[in-house]
Amino acid sequence: MLTNFLNRIVSLFIPEREDNADMDSKTKTLLINITNFLFFFIVLVEGIISLIDENLVLAAPLLFIVLTFALNYYFSSRDEQDVNFQNFYLLLLFLTFLIFTLTGGNSGFDGYWSVFFPLLSITIAGRKRGGVWALSLLAAMLLFFVIPIKTISWITEYSTGQKIFLTGSYIIAFVIGYTFQFIRSEVSLEKDRQILESENQNRAQESLINKLSYQIRTPLNNITGILELLDNSVMNDKQRDYINTIQASTNNLVDVVNNLVFSSKTVSHEPENITSFNLYTVLNNTIRLFSGKPGMDRTRFNLSLSAGIPTSITGNSVKIKQIFLNIINSILKNNDMPNRFVTIEVNRMDGMPGKVELLFRIITNMTIRAENSGLSDEGFYNSKDIDRINNSRLIDYLDLGITMKIIESEGKSFSIFTEENKTIFEFSSTLSEKIDTEDTISDKHKNYLNEETQKPGIDLKDANILLAEDNLSNQQIIILYIKNAVKKVDVALNGKEALEKFGRTKYDLVLMDIQMPVMDGIKATQKIREIEQSTSSHTPIITVTANAFPEDKERCLAAGMDDYISKPFQPDELLQMIKKHLQ
Repeated sequence: MLTNFLNRIVSLFIPEREDNADMDSKTKTLLINITNFLFFFIVLVEGIISLIDENLVLAAPLLFIVLTFALNYYFSSRDEQDVNFQNFYLLLLFLTFLIFTLTGGNSGFDGYWSVFFPLLSITIAGRKRGGVWALSLLAAMLLFFVIPIKTISWITEYSTGQKIFLTGSYIIAFVIGYTFQFIRSEVSLEKDRQILESENQNRAQESLINKLSYQIRTPLNNITGILELLDNSVMNDKQRDYINTIQASTNNLVDVVNNLVFSSKTVSHEPENITSFNLYTVLNNTIRLFSGKPGMDRTRFNLSLSAGIPTSITGNSVKIKQIFLNIINSILKNNDMPNRFVTIEVNRMDGMPGKVELLFRIITNMTIRAENSGLSDEGFYNSKDIDRINNSRLIDYLDLGITMKIIESEGKSFSIFTEENKTIFEFSSTLSEKIDTEDTISDKHKNYLNEETQKPGIDLKDANILLAEDNLSNQQIIILYIKNAVKKVDVALNGKEALEKFGRTKYDLVLMDIQMPVMDGIKATQKIREIEQSTSSHTPIITVTANAFPEDKERCLAAGMDDYISKPFQPDELLQMIKKHLQ
């Protein structure tokens, strides 16, 4: 109870603007605000006592400093704690302790308050600037102790023992403050070094996974393409069983590669597979997937959707389904109650016109053991920090890290709340009321498709296509995909050769790889678009690549490409994309 009370008192001195600040800034702000309040109170009491004792020589400067403390707190607590505010605050403390040392205060021993100054100054301003302030007060004290001053009524006299004790205590406090700040700085530097190393390792890991993904997707694309062609050929039942087994294994391998890529990234991802769907049907079908599993006879599901949710909404239903599958799997694995229930509530929140902002809540009678529930509020933690740390620990304990990344890829947050007899999982998602029928062409290049540059649609069988691909096996596979459907396919081994062929021959469409020698696909596309600006023409360019990261797609569209397909893909997918852009 006492700790909770003290925590609430201390939290009053943390401004809301500091919620997103780093820990060092929070510490300095908290220290300045608390000590500013305490010394305001101490000096105010000293000033009032001096006034009652009619000691105006002491009361006047103390009451003036009280007023200055109040103004400093008012202004500095509403602005960033920059160097000017810190120096002004340290000046107030310097004057306060100097007055106490010279006059002894009302008790005659108030000069001993000065031993706190080096601790405060070094903590607030650092070893260099804070040390200068602390040594300045020490120099003033020594000057006062050494140089004899004629007896003045309001100047206190210290015995030799008192002078030695006060000076020694001050020096000890200075050494302690300096040492503490030195250790704190070294610890901070070590943490920064570890964070930097961790970030470098993450970047190296992402780079490695990117390369592995590229290297795996290329042969995977060839395998899936050949399997598709074989599937359309004449085979006996035994051969077809073999092909079906290989196809299933290949599809599983594709899913593994996709999940590996997705879970390794720390950036947001563009949603894919955007379709119109019925939310109730998707969630109900997801729940039905668990029927028949062991132990499901003691599990009760409830599904509730608010009345404001449209019957048909547009978004990534696969992603929503995956989130619910992961959460429900985690619940069933960790909920050992004899009669489990899982209640799914979906409510519509206020949002932009045309958008459907949904709040999903999954409630279950799962209880989590205290040792896995995170921090309590018995320690010195801000309540928001406690919630954030607890949430992270629960996500780790329930093995929902990838689920959190999927949700955060939309810029949303994933929260878990534990109560006495239940656990609540909560996240939101933004969907659309109707599907966007615009082609996936960047706005930058839609300007080309005006009335002057639009040309009549071209049949697939009459198309003349340029394929820019340096890998011979990839060339053969793509040509196998499209050779029976199009009139002519020319091949360029790199971006420079593709640019030269584009300048000599009129092509209806270009299939462009990204990673090629001499000149890559991005540079070649930019050069083609520069040529087209002078001729008021536009040739569709489709990226065909094993680079599957979302930023790869953004980079391609920004360079001027019209569409993007990542390996592995089915032959029909490529043909339909070509047909769409030819028309």
